[in-house]
Amino acid sequence: MPLFAIVIIVITVAVLFNLAKPKGGPGAVRGNGGRANIRRPSAPPRTPPECLGVPAGHPARPAAERLEAALTADFETRVRDRVLRQAPNMRDVEWQWRWFELKRYFLLCGVLRGVPMYSERVDEVWHEMLMFTREYEEFCKTFCGQLIHHAPHAPDSKPSPGERALFDWVYGELFLPASGSAGLWGAFYRTPMPRELMLELETHGAEALRNARFNARSAGLFPDLNATVDYLIERGRRLAASRNEPLTNNGSGDDWSSPAMLTGMMSAGLFYYSWGSEDQFRSQMDGLQTEEERRNNDSACGGSYSCTGDGGTDGGGGGDGSPDGGSSSCGGGDGGSGGSSCSSGSSCGGGSSCGSN
Repeated sequence: MPLFAIVIIVITVAVLFNLAKPKGGPGAVRGNGGRANIRRPSAPPRTPPECLGVPAGHPARPAAERLEAALTADFETRVRDRVLRQAPNMRDVEWQWRWFELKRYFLLCGVLRGVPMYSERVDEVWHEMLMFTREYEEFCKTFCGQLIHHAPHAPDSKPSPGERALFDWVYGELFLPASGSAGLWGAFYRTPMPRELMLELETHGAEALRNARFNARSAGLFPDLNATVDYLIERGRRLAASRNEPLTNNGSGDDWSSPAMLTGMMSAGLFYYSWGSEDQFRSQMDGLQTEEERRNNDSACGGSYSCTGDGGTDGGGGGDGSPDGGSSSCGGGDGGSGGSSCSSGSSCGGGSSCGSN
């Protein structure tokens, strides 16, 4: 057989083999009934990603860059030294993740009116940071225009599963998945979104939602935070209104090839399955995750905290612990803090947000 004919046969076989390969691969979203085929990032990073894992092109990216710049290396070193006095055997990688997740928490505070604090270990870093009153106040003013207060919750406060679901949604909308996150915050996507909240996102006007759920004061001071709030309000409205749409795009019409849209990959499933049976919610959400994501999520541990914002009242925390402490709000004033301690099987500490309207 001529060499030319052999080459043609080899090329033909290779082309047919590639055409026969299944689409999507291991990185595709796997929904029940084979509905979803959205491409996902291949694997969460093992070390904290740059710029808090907010992709370039995302409306929150400039705010994340400002937050990172406001927390100088010298300030981090001084906080770290205080933390290591209490935990001298802490490994460097654990410090990196705690510091990284505290910065993510601060970005959430710049966007939302009230942000529960679900991590004992992240909260411990925050406590030590608050000892540097002047530097902490300068950071808060530079980042969101007002102080982010911290206070423990009341002993009789109750965890609110709905607040945890809101936390998971907004966290996933802002940040790319990272392997160390669930180990500090507790497992994500274990609590369905309350139907009342989804109806609120679907039917209430943007201004009403901004004042009720988001950090309106900081959004009024910084265009990037304002753009992020606008993005979340519109995104929540479309997700909540698309419960009868196929899960492939949940009626959102988003361009999932855009770098900004690599966040929020679980949001469609979170809203879609929250309209269904609560008993099946966990298994359905697990079906949307890769094996590595499920493994990271299932190994999670964390505590339960809560916070308030815009001068509101404590909304309750979530997680497995029982709350312990008071409420918090933000606005003017100094950056002092009260101490609290946490032990296994319980939770303590507070939460925070920025400002009052």
